[in-house]
Amino acid sequence: MILKTRKNSYTATLDKENKVTKVFIICSGLGHVKRGYESFTQECFNALSQEPTLDITLFKGGGDSSEKEIVLWNLRRDDKLAIFLGDITDKLIRRGEGYFIEQITFFLSLVPHIQTKKPDVIFFSDENLGNLLWYWQRFSKQNYKLLFSNGGPILPPFPRWDHVQQLAPIHLQNALEAGQPAEKQTLVPYGIQMSSQLQILTPNEREALRHKLELPENRPLIVSVGVISKSHKRMDYVIREIASLPKPRPYLLLLGQQNSDSPEIINLGNQLLGAENFQVRTVPQKEMGDYYKTADTFVLGSLGEGFGRVFLEAMSHGLPCLAHEHKVTRFVLGNNEYLDNFEIPGNLAFLIPQALQDSQDISKRQRRHESAYNRFSWDKLGLDYVKLIHNVNT
Repeated sequence: MILKTRKNSYTATLDKENKVTKVFIICSGLGHVKRGYESFTQECFNALSQEPTLDITLFKGGGDSSEKEIVLWNLRRDDKLAIFLGDITDKLIRRGEGYFIEQITFFLSLVPHIQTKKPDVIFFSDENLGNLLWYWQRFSKQNYKLLFSNGGPILPPFPRWDHVQQLAPIHLQNALEAGQPAEKQTLVPYGIQMSSQLQILTPNEREALRHKLELPENRPLIVSVGVISKSHKRMDYVIREIASLPKPRPYLLLLGQQNSDSPEIINLGNQLLGAENFQVRTVPQKEMGDYYKTADTFVLGSLGEGFGRVFLEAMSHGLPCLAHEHKVTRFVLGNNEYLDNFEIPGNLAFLIPQALQDSQDISKRQRRHESAYNRFSWDKLGLDYVKLIHNVNT
């Protein structure tokens, strides 16, 4: 779809040579987990599946199947049996939890497809799944190439994979300084599906959409997206910072997957902000756009991200993004966003009033959108992914 409009001499040459690379894109959580890995995997498949020089099949852990999108049986990470088996494996090999069991069962379901369809490249983001594929590669003597998208990120070395997609310059720099070969790594950031033109709702349209979503219609709305937890996404920090603001405070909406930490976060929000000023929801990825359209500001409380794909989602709607300052957020957001040290109480609260004011500036929203589109849209990055995959297969 995208690449048809941007065909260059590289793709045209491949067409003439009839060189087609058979690709498996795999993600065990896709279909039942809402993270950056999963949304990236689905969008990557959607963006590249019409490229004539690639024969791509998507393998996922849930949802609907079709000829090129195949759901594989697996024990989901939140299944009671997966959790039980994870506890056992943790005692035996110090690698447990239901997530690991999900990876093993997904891998076992994938093996017959590898044996019959013989892919050239397997593209993945989950480290454990990549390790299992490496072991099977050695055992079965198959010659598929392993392409790892380092979204975690994990630290070098990367001895088991043929090539690593690094998402930000700092990750590539760290790997090179650790002695990883430059020819086995490529800097290609996450892509995102977005319109070339920013669509901004009129005040009446926004009020109607908020009413439909059952959100406050005449209050500043701050959105944070991620796992509803305090360990990584630090939703507790976001709640405390907003609670420190003078009344009337903005409304806080947390969107994301819930885990064992989530009840504590929900209780904290209700205690410090009140149920009338705070809400937690888990919504399908396809509905996220409506929430970004109605929001005034986006915030992420984490102190480190492999990339932070949610920043792209927020920027695609022109939202001011408040984040902890480090090299990844500088790269993704650029130099004109609201960055500060979120290890220090009060810093986020200090940024919020100015960000809410700037959210009304249409020209600034357009510049954020344009920055995201020119650097990270699939329209701009699609051919880089095609070239990456073909180069891995050479």
